Amino acid sequence: MDYQFYLQKALLTAVHDILETVAQEGIEPDCAYYLTVETNRKDVELPDFVRQKYPTQITLVLENQFENLCVDSEKITVDLVFGGVSSTVCIPFRAIKQFADPHHNFVLAFQPQPPAEPQKTTPKIIRLDDLRK
Repeated sequence: MDYQFYLQKALLTAVHDILETVAQEGIEPDCAYYLTVETNRKDVELPDFVRQKYPTQITLVLENQFENLCVDSEKITVDLVFGGVSSTVCIPFRAIKQFADPHHNFVLAFQPQPPAEPQKTTPKIIRLDDLRK
């Protein structure tokens, strides 16, 4: 039994639920969320100049200057400002290495998971002869 897998999945669900609450209700005044994310993945969407400056990982801060936080089952999308330039970033939950709220001394660490591979489906072929009696 891969207990670490189930534990990581449960903790990522907690991160999802926290960020979903923030998206719906706004951030509490005494909170800040730090997301450390792998940047060397194709499924992480960042501006090119940010990825060049941070080729392996970046810590994104959700505190005062973020907008349009959207959370779904696979990823978060949020507008952040980098060097005075507003940009939309898209972060799959699978790419998160750490989630923290330093105001509450709260930290969760993760083993990032590889990007999801599209599932290959084999078409099911039904022969008409098999349906005849």
